[in-house]
Formats: sequence, C-alpha cells, structure tokens
Amino acid sequence: MSKKPERPFNSRKYQGQLESELIVGGILITLVIGGGLIALIWGGSAFVTALACFALAFGLIGVLWLFFKVIEIAAR
Repeated sequence: MSKKPERPFNSRKYQGQLESELIVGGILITLVIGGGLIALIWGGSAFVTALACFALAFGLIGVLWLFFKVIEIAAR
C-alpha cells in the first residue's frame, strides 16, 4: 500500500493560526483574570463597569484592525 505524501509545512499558514490563537488567548486571560480580580476586590458593579471598558477597548482595537485590513486589501 502506498502512503499518501504529506503536504509540505506552510509556515505562513502556521503563523496566521498561531497569531489568532495567541490573540484569543490573551483576550480570554484578560477577561477571566482581570475581570475576576476586579470582581473579587471591588465587587459586582465594578466588574460590570470593567466589562464595559474591556468591550470598548477591544472594540476600538477591532476597528483599527479592520481599518488596516481594508488599507492592506486596497493596496494590493
């Protein structure tokens, strides 16, 4: 029986996948650890306020990422 040849390693695809996983992991750590500590130290109302601030910050980062992505696509 012949063995199928493995596809060669694609470092660009791996880099993109790794970057995505690191970004998601960083966001989750920020929300879980940061939000948990805020809730533990200052209580529930501060936690809700912190979630609103996190959402605003991540939303701003998302808008900037989208802006640069559009510029990248337009430059091609």
